[in-house]
Amino acid sequence: MRKFISEVLLIIVTIVWGLAFIWQNIASKVLGPLTVVGIRSVIAVIFIILSAVLMPALYKSQDPKSLAMKVSKKKEWILGIICGIVLFVSMYISQVGVGMTTAGKAGFITVLYICFVPFIGIFLGNKLNKFFIIGLVLAVIGFYFISVKEEFSLEIGDIVVLISALLFGIHIIVIDYSAARVNSMFLSIVQLVVVSILSLVFAVFTEKIILADILSVIWPLLAVGVLSSGVGYTLQIIGQKNVPPHTASLILSLESIVAVIGGVLILNEHVGIREGLGMLIVFAGIIISQVPDKKQIEK
Repeated sequence: MRKFISEVLLIIVTIVWGLAFIWQNIASKVLGPLTVVGIRSVIAVIFIILSAVLMPALYKSQDPKSLAMKVSKKKEWILGIICGIVLFVSMYISQVGVGMTTAGKAGFITVLYICFVPFIGIFLGNKLNKFFIIGLVLAVIGFYFISVKEEFSLEIGDIVVLISALLFGIHIIVIDYSAARVNSMFLSIVQLVVVSILSLVFAVFTEKIILADILSVIWPLLAVGVLSSGVGYTLQIIGQKNVPPHTASLILSLESIVAVIGGVLILNEHVGIREGLGMLIVFAGIIISQVPDKKQIEK
């Protein structure tokens, strides 16, 4: 039952993150990418801290389930900082890569973290059944149909985005390790504090930060800060407590499909037969990946 609830939480995260592309799209037309990331992270930190103060029982409930797994306060801070650094570097490198390649290829390459996560997991002792591998292959094919419209050729920008995809995969692995040892809300706060500080420091030197511009898109910033960063990253940590990282990565990858659907419903964007076929293939892959292996059932 816990696993099912955790998967539902990750699906909620997927929906929120998918819709966040729309809010980010609006904010990014006025502000630089680092400014958007920095401000949304600050808003998220304020939101989570207020939630923890107003609902102390909720905060306490996010302590590690096993006392044997709980680490010292110093290690809690270290794990939170590591999560924040990995997340920031992933987001920053991704943004750099997106500017050097097409949006379609960037979207497809980024979602390849669903391949990196399970194979990193193998080196950490995790096992994959044949149905997960079949589902993974189908998901990659589906995402290719959704994202890539032009002839695919690997360029420098694509390699940069591929590096960010690897880092996003590492972030999921790091969260998987940390979530079992640190209070979920504390981990989310520290992670987002690190992201906000690094983003705004870089933004000061590379982008123009104008208060009037920030206020002009304050509602999209509040939406992406509270829902995408505040609720989203916190629920990701909570959800990953009972879901294997390779399964979590597949569920979270559906954010790109939610973004496409949201674009159609809210921004009146067009989806063709190719994209529709791709989404069906991805959904089929996700469903197949969750089929338990007979050998595992017998055990």
